[in-house]
Amino acid sequence: MRLKIALLFGMVFFIFGLATLTDYGINWDTINHLPRGQVYLHYFLSGNKDFSDLAKYKPYWQDPADLLPSSEVRSQKGPLRSFYQNDAFSFNWYMEIDGDGHPPLSDILSSVFNKVLFGYLKIINDIDSYRVYGIFLAACLVGLIFFWISKIYGGVAGAISAISLAAYPLFWSESHFNTEKDVPETVFWAFFLFSVWNGVIKKSWKWLLTSGIFFGLALGTKFNIFFSIFVFLPWIIVYLRGKVFKKEYLKLVPLAVLAFILGMIIFYASWPFVWQDIIAGTQKVFGFYKTMGTSSGRLSFYPMSWIVYTTPIPILIFSLFGVFDILLKFKKDKYKTGVFFLLWFLTPMLRVSLPGANIYGGIRQIMEYIPGMAAVAGIGVNFLIRRFKLNKLCVGVFLFFTSFFLLFTLWQIHPNENVYFNELVGGLSGAKRRNIPSWGNTFGAAYRNAIVWINMNAEPNPKLVFAYELIPNIPMFWLRPDVTLSSVWRSGYLQKGEYAITLTYQGTDTRSYYDMYLERFLNPVYESKVDGVSVVKVWKNSVEYLKMPLTDKVETKAKLIRMDSGIRFDLGSVQKLSRLELYYQNRQSCTNLKSGIVRVSKDGESWSELPGVLPDAWRISYLGEQPKNGKFIEPFVGQEARFIDILTFPNNSCMQNIKNFSVFVFTQ
Repeated sequence: MRLKIALLFGMVFFIFGLATLTDYGINWDTINHLPRGQVYLHYFLSGNKDFSDLAKYKPYWQDPADLLPSSEVRSQKGPLRSFYQNDAFSFNWYMEIDGDGHPPLSDILSSVFNKVLFGYLKIINDIDSYRVYGIFLAACLVGLIFFWISKIYGGVAGAISAISLAAYPLFWSESHFNTEKDVPETVFWAFFLFSVWNGVIKKSWKWLLTSGIFFGLALGTKFNIFFSIFVFLPWIIVYLRGKVFKKEYLKLVPLAVLAFILGMIIFYASWPFVWQDIIAGTQKVFGFYKTMGTSSGRLSFYPMSWIVYTTPIPILIFSLFGVFDILLKFKKDKYKTGVFFLLWFLTPMLRVSLPGANIYGGIRQIMEYIPGMAAVAGIGVNFLIRRFKLNKLCVGVFLFFTSFFLLFTLWQIHPNENVYFNELVGGLSGAKRRNIPSWGNTFGAAYRNAIVWINMNAEPNPKLVFAYELIPNIPMFWLRPDVTLSSVWRSGYLQKGEYAITLTYQGTDTRSYYDMYLERFLNPVYESKVDGVSVVKVWKNSVEYLKMPLTDKVETKAKLIRMDSGIRFDLGSVQKLSRLELYYQNRQSCTNLKSGIVRVSKDGESWSELPGVLPDAWRISYLGEQPKNGKFIEPFVGQEARFIDILTFPNNSCMQNIKNFSVFVFTQ
């Protein structure tokens, strides 16, 4: 019965996960993972090092709101070719550049799902077929957590643990699109620990060898699995105490070694890059993790605060009671399972909190804590039921309202669950007010609905730009065929009518001139909000969407001051800056500008540096690189200043040979 209920939990999660796949965009790292997965999979299956044996890729439009492949694609004969089976990527190319990143096993496995569901069966579109892999793994984990916890602490505790995991905002959201790294690693970590736990408790060689398989799957995805030793080793020491050297347990040691070797075989077998030179390849991979995972600094409370602020309140409360019950029943706990789950919950958080460790972008990189926390929450509920001697009716009501609260929380902010902040910080709006690092960052998930809006509402033949991001962040075949996506259309104050799209989160409003221009001067035509805070916006850069008229004039009092480090413009008084235009002479005695910065000041003492380093084609890409061919335009967004400095390197830059200039200021 327990197994059937576990399967039911997993199946429900999978069904709802599949039904909501089209609400989520692709992860920013997709372009780094899926082409590699396809290259390696194709090599394993065919022995070919490129895609020249496949039918040529045929461009088409895939409605991003549709889970099924387009009718045009379904009508094609033979296996379909994925967008990420790109001729620009080859086996030999990865043999040269791979190794400075995570292992490729989950890239390969997600490509298997794509090949079957899209390539052969043609039942899921090209993008979402990859992500079925993540939904499937996450569903398996939800079922496992119910089975495991209910077996030890009862059905109610198991149900709460499974629901806490399934409805944990970060886990639910990331399981839809973070399917090459963090979600698979979390799942394999959990199944590895389950196998180790069973192997030790039951003294089972089968379970220990099974743990080797999951160790290999986890290691082939990310190196986080190495930190699981701080979960199972202390637990084994506490659980066995004086029994460690008994024959029945000593015989498990060779099996553990075999499990480790099995895992390493899976790791090396799944990564062709390291076949070239096992030692050098391994050193390069470990070097990447050493660089990425360490930094200088002190004890960090960043991970703990993020967990406290991004965990739904009921799960936080249940977890606190769970910790209390685990400590209270430590001596009575025969298998010390409570300690096992507590270590599981705490280890990922503590390892990135210690001096020298590093984490960024929230806590998605240590998602392994979530199943452990869900288990501890289930233990806490079990304690409350025992403590207050709740009858079946009360337990049923309790389960209903807890589930309703968690699921309602997801529904309210769907599909932006990975920017969830709880009531302790005042939701996402509170996180924004407190400027909590990385608030509002969906890591690419929020693009998709904005693209759906553009496809439905943009006039024929529109031009679309990213405000700042990279072109691969949106699959090109999601865009209506007449939509042209290119960053060269950024026109800023020229107002050429381009649509601009960007994710909006901490720092994006000031990272570039174009971002500042959009935010300060234009009303968005589309935005998706959580707690009143936008996480993605679309603008149309034309006069009808201006927040106010942009009228300017030339400041005739502006004076040029030459400095050893560059040039300065003094407007005589503080003005709202619109733009600077200058013309200079190229002479044999001067050199082209290698680098330069622009800064402004009200008093000549306190300076604000503008984003971007010259030469720069990002400010207004429509104009091309600035400076160039004797002309330079620097746009502003109404900064109040009297002085404008252009600091140049080298000092004899041709930019200093100014023929004439004009400083424009806003009239209102």
